[in-house]
Amino acid sequence: MGRDSALAIHRHADTHWKPQRAAAFDQLRRAALSVILNIAEGYAAGPGPRCRYHFRVAHGSAVETTEILDFLQALDGNVGELASQASRVAAITYRLWANYRA
Repeated sequence: MGRDSALAIHRHADTHWKPQRAAAFDQLRRAALSVILNIAEGYAAGPGPRCRYHFRVAHGSAVETTEILDFLQALDGNVGELASQASRVAAITYRLWANYRA
C-alpha cells in the first residue's frame, strides 16, 4: 500500500508539476518516499527501539504526505484519490508504530 501510494504520488507530481508548486511537489515526493524507506529500514533493524523509531518516522512522513496533499487540494483541487490513499497509509503506519510501542 505504501509503495503504491508513493508511486502514484510521484506519477502525479510528474504530470501536474508547475513552477509555482515546485517546493510542495518536492516535499511531497520526499515525504512519500520516506514512508516506504523507513518501514523497510525498521523491518531490517529487527524488533526493538530502532524498529520503533523508524516506524514512528514513517508515520510522521505519512502524516506530512497527507498534509501536503490537503494543501495542494486546497490550492487547485487536483489530487484525485491520492489524499484518501495517503490517509490510509497514515493509518497503517500508525498501527505499525502503535503495535511496536507496546
